[in-house]
Formats: sequence, structure tokens, C-alpha cells
Amino acid sequence: MFMKERFAPELLESLPRLMQRLPRNHAAYVAVEQDHYNTRAGFGGEQQVDHLLRRAKWREPLLAIGDLQLAAQLCQIDTIVVTPHFALVLEVKNFSGTLSFDEKSLHMKQETRDGKVAGYNSPITQALNAQEEVNDIFEECAVSLPVFACVVLPYSTTLIDQAPTAVPVIYGYSLKRFISTLPRTDSPLSPEEMAHVSQLLIDRHNPFSTKNFQEWYRFSLADLKKGVLCVVCGSRCSKASQRMFFCSVCKLPVRDGYARALADWFDFAAPEITNAQCREFLGLKDKYAARYVLDRLGLGRRGTGRGVRYYR
Repeated sequence: MFMKERFAPELLESLPRLMQRLPRNHAAYVAVEQDHYNTRAGFGGEQQVDHLLRRAKWREPLLAIGDLQLAAQLCQIDTIVVTPHFALVLEVKNFSGTLSFDEKSLHMKQETRDGKVAGYNSPITQALNAQEEVNDIFEECAVSLPVFACVVLPYSTTLIDQAPTAVPVIYGYSLKRFISTLPRTDSPLSPEEMAHVSQLLIDRHNPFSTKNFQEWYRFSLADLKKGVLCVVCGSRCSKASQRMFFCSVCKLPVRDGYARALADWFDFAAPEITNAQCREFLGLKDKYAARYVLDRLGLGRRGTGRGVRYYR
């Protein structure tokens, strides 16, 4: 039923690595940690809704598209459901505690179970923007299909204090019921036409460019820990062989330590690296050792002599 499957966000892999490179007392550390928590919670909520869609028994054919990114408008859509009678945008929000929606200010407030209060851009606006974008695509492609939108709370433990009126907010367990109550058209699409409409949307998928971590979190190269780090505790590792390292604290082995460390460089420091930068970042003894590591990893090269720069 899913014409485009959902995959784990890259941030789930990269943010823990960035937390290991940043000292815990760095000003950006808490923000990185919170973003990792939010990304993990968001992905978990989306997976729960995917599970509910797959598990339900549908009387009519249904196709789903997970994680659609329309880069032209910077529009990210969690899930779109295509049926013979309509398309439905699902804006999935996995929050704990109690939610209040203010439609005048287009704002949402969350009060957690321990009494902490946080404010967010309203998911109602996100759902309406996504609905409008899908409508525009359908109009451009001469697709006559109504488009609805709703906000889905994956778990019933989330409470709603003030519900909005512009867009329905429903719980995951009631998603099937909600879909069954939406209006039906007199001219339903055939399965082939549904697949065609879904593919039109998938063809517009254009993943956003990679996040510039230094600009986003405001840290510099000098802030990053150097060397090969333990993948578990983030401590500095000692070299046992060209490919094997051991953590100085928890004593666990780390394979391909240089490759892992240079991946951190390319993701968090710069898209290129010189021999001198490699020596300093990895703690190598001389330029020959650095060149051996860089050449062995099969990186691209540009420039000549001392101006040679390596890239991934």
C-alpha cells in the first residue's frame, strides 16, 4: 500500500555523532540533544501511524506516500493517503502532555506532565500549507481529486486542551474511522488512476539539502573534539592497528576509526580537507601518514602539490 516507504532521518545518525564531537559544556550541546530527541520522537510517531494504516482492513483501495518533500516550497509532508475519492494529508505530531491550539496567533502550546511549557509553530498551519501545495500540483496536472488534511496524534496519552476548528486533530486509533467519514465523489478513481496520481506526487519529491551544522548550531571547527572517538561513550581512542582502535575509557574496540573520524569532519567541519588538516584532526605523526590514510579511503582529489584538497 505504500508507494513510497519511509526511511529513518539522517539526523538520527548524525546528531549523536555531533554530540560526541562537542564538549558537554558547549552552548550548542543542549540544542543538538533536544533536536535528536525531537527527531527520534517524530520518526517514532510517523512509524506508529504507518503501522496503523497497514494494519487496518480497508473496504476500498488505499495508497500511501511517506515523507514527501517538495523543495520548491520547502514543504515537508509526513504522509499522504490517496483513495479513489480523495487525497488526505496527514501531519503527524508525537507530543507528550497537553496541547493547546491558538488559531489567532497560529501557535501551539505544550505543557508536559512535569509542568514545563513550550511553544511551537502550529501544525495546523503546516497541514494547511501542505494541503494547498497538493491542491496546486493536482490543478497543474489536471487531477480532479479533493484534498483534505488533518493532524494525527499517534498516541492517546497526548491530551488536547483547546482544539482547533480549521483542521481536525485526531488520534491514531481513530484514523480509520475518520477516513471512512470523509465525503466520497461520484466518479471514483480506478486503481491504475490512483497509482498515476500517487506517482505524480512522488515525482515531485526533492529532498532538502544537507543541514549546515556549523551555521545551524553555531559552533566552530576549534570546538570539535579531535581524533578517533568511541562510538559508545565519545572518549578518545588509542590506535591498535591501522583499522582497529580501543576506547581509553570503556575499552571497547572501534573499527575503521579513521574513516569514522573523517566522516565527522566532512559532516561537521568542511566539505574538503587538506593533508595538514588531516594530520591535526586525526593526530597523525607526519604528512606521509596523513596521505596514506586519505589515499586508502579512496577520497576524491583536486589541486596539486601543497594545494591538494580531498573530498568525499
